[in-house]
Amino acid sequence: MRVLVTGGAGFLGSSLVEHLLELGDDVVVLDNFWRGKAENLEHVLDKITLLECDACDATSYDAITDPDSIDVVYHLAAINGTKWFHEEARMVMDVNLNSTLRAIEFAEKHHCRFVFTSSPEAYGSSEVMPLGGFESSIFTHSSHHQRHAYGGGKYLGELAIQHAVRQGLDGRIVRPFNGYGPRLGQDEYGQVVTMMLRSAIDKGIVHVHGDGMQTRSLTWVDDIVRGIALSGRLDSCLESGESLAGRSFNLGSTEEISMMDLGKAISQLVHDRTERLVEIKMAKGYPGDSARRIPYLVDAKESLGWSAITTLDSGLRQTLDSML
Repeated sequence: MRVLVTGGAGFLGSSLVEHLLELGDDVVVLDNFWRGKAENLEHVLDKITLLECDACDATSYDAITDPDSIDVVYHLAAINGTKWFHEEARMVMDVNLNSTLRAIEFAEKHHCRFVFTSSPEAYGSSEVMPLGGFESSIFTHSSHHQRHAYGGGKYLGELAIQHAVRQGLDGRIVRPFNGYGPRLGQDEYGQVVTMMLRSAIDKGIVHVHGDGMQTRSLTWVDDIVRGIALSGRLDSCLESGESLAGRSFNLGSTEEISMMDLGKAISQLVHDRTERLVEIKMAKGYPGDSARRIPYLVDAKESLGWSAITTLDSGLRQTLDSML
């Protein structure tokens, strides 16, 4: 297959590129390196076509040679990271929504299958658990906080996919649940696992937000990219044989952990590996933080034959190894 990966130099994107190459695909990557890093793809540069372009700009797609030969578009280009949602809400909305619309337009024009990487944030503040079925999205009043700049954009992206499917696009939606692993951002604009690990390694401190009782389903990167690839490669539902157009799949682990327990686990891991004493400190959280998040996985299992197979302990150890 010949595939296009937008955001292919990012954390998830670069790992997906590696996986698709292993499957024998001819991969075109489109990334402007605002969040993605060129070094994430250095080891595969001789195997891919890399275009340094902005996925929000329709003219960027003109650089793709023989666009009609693209079979699948995997759209991952986006701005993620909670700190960005509050500091640069309009930029987050601009990039995440407009890159999605431009990528859909390319897929429609060249008759490609389309896989949209959404997020559980598309459900807003929903407290229905497990999350990610046919329940309604719930967004708080816009004056409360800007967190939903990201989730609202992902919701609108899903809406755009469903509209395009009604116009004939073979579009599918995947929602990774808190992916982690090597290459995940480690600074204050990153995400929880690597932020905790980096602070524990460098400072001997792990910061836990709020009361620490909020829980997450943390999912190893290789499990997620395997699910993303399956959603693009399968022609139909494994169980029923029905079309996958318009279907959505949550990609998450069944292990649920509180942020306090995660902080303790990371503190112990770092101490065991480095003999450094690590202290847990409480910190003020971000507005709108979800109290709980665990995925509804029936559709991913039945339609894709997918489930997460990497334990949290194994994933944390592998991530720590990559950072030392």
